[in-house]
Amino acid sequence: MFAIERLNKIKELLLRDKRVDVFELSEMFNVTEVTIRRDLDKLERSGYLVKIYGGAVLKENDPLQPLAPEPEPDDSADEEKQMIGRIGSHMIENGDAIYLGPGTTCLEIARNIKDKRVTVVTNDLVTAYHLRDRAGIKVIVTGGDLLPSSSTLTGGFALQALNGIFINKAFIGVKGVNFDSGYTVQSYEEALVIHEVMKISSEVIVAADYTKYNCTGFAKLGDLTMAKKVITNKQVPPEYKKYFFEHAVKLYTTFELE
Repeated sequence: MFAIERLNKIKELLLRDKRVDVFELSEMFNVTEVTIRRDLDKLERSGYLVKIYGGAVLKENDPLQPLAPEPEPDDSADEEKQMIGRIGSHMIENGDAIYLGPGTTCLEIARNIKDKRVTVVTNDLVTAYHLRDRAGIKVIVTGGDLLPSSSTLTGGFALQALNGIFINKAFIGVKGVNFDSGYTVQSYEEALVIHEVMKISSEVIVAADYTKYNCTGFAKLGDLTMAKKVITNKQVPPEYKKYFFEHAVKLYTTFELE
């Protein structure tokens, strides 16, 4: 059974029984209890359950405050993105005003911001929702037009919200990293917002897991030297490591946390 199938089955059991047991799930799926706990961690982050001792219970949402949709867990790169999130969070200091761009990689940075007093500017609804109850964190949502099938806000209202503010660190998630096309994202509208963010930011940091390398999205953000810091994984192709070193781009990889 694939991991995503196991997660879906756990959801079904939660809906039926309102609770699940780690030991019973381990026996049912013939996997270790450690694997089951990781599954429950993913589902808790997605808002499906609340972990308790020895298992988990179904999260009953307040009907007046429905749960914002979070992306389904992606096992292929999930752990690597979590590590990128941890690295990014360590770059944030008390008093910073930061920008967190759309996407699951920047969402992992949001999940790891703890015990810090910061201002977060974002045009991603899921990221904003996740930070809503964090003490010490002021969340500013740009507003704007919601891109279809996404949680990303763009357009004139989003651009207007960025006027007259200053960002210490802008964390940018990308769709592709490529020698020929540079850094790219999925939509032109998203690129316009990020270009404006880069103008008002003293530091731009690209967060891209290793699966984004040698890929190209629809809209270009800039060349590979547009950011002086890049957070990625140890699996990044060696030719990119060489390029970043030769062009004075600091590379932060998950190898440092292992």
